[in-house]
Amino acid sequence: MMYLKFLSYLLFWGWILSVGYVRYLVPFFESALDAIESIESRGGLFHRGIALLSNLFMAGSRTYFLGMWSAYCVIRTMIFMLEPEANGWIYFPTSFIVCEGYLGVMGRKEKFRGVLSILHITMAMGLFVMFALNPYFLKSVYPWFFGVMKFDFPQ
Repeated sequence: MMYLKFLSYLLFWGWILSVGYVRYLVPFFESALDAIESIESRGGLFHRGIALLSNLFMAGSRTYFLGMWSAYCVIRTMIFMLEPEANGWIYFPTSFIVCEGYLGVMGRKEKFRGVLSILHITMAMGLFVMFALNPYFLKSVYPWFFGVMKFDFPQ
């Protein structure tokens, strides 16, 4: 029963995130990337530099935003693993599959525009493993997220 509760949290919030991201944020980012491509198509070193910096900024901001999903999955897993009736081995693989699955769904809905257009999804996927192996890194990247989740590391 504890496992079903854990799985339902992940599936529900993953569905909310993926639908919201695909429906509301992807069109916004696509229009911004179209504008950046029009700036880049003007030619010249200055325009290409501005376009590259804009693409890097957008990839970094989307990586940070989607990394919150990886952080949520890891923190939710740690919360449920503290329960006395939890079997620890099943939670992290399940969380990994659900996290990567929803990130993959979000990545498939975006238009491929080169390496920078897939960087944010692949980085967010890698962040799950980094956060799971080193939760203190998670606390340094998203220190405010522990207060939102009402969780802190056991002493």
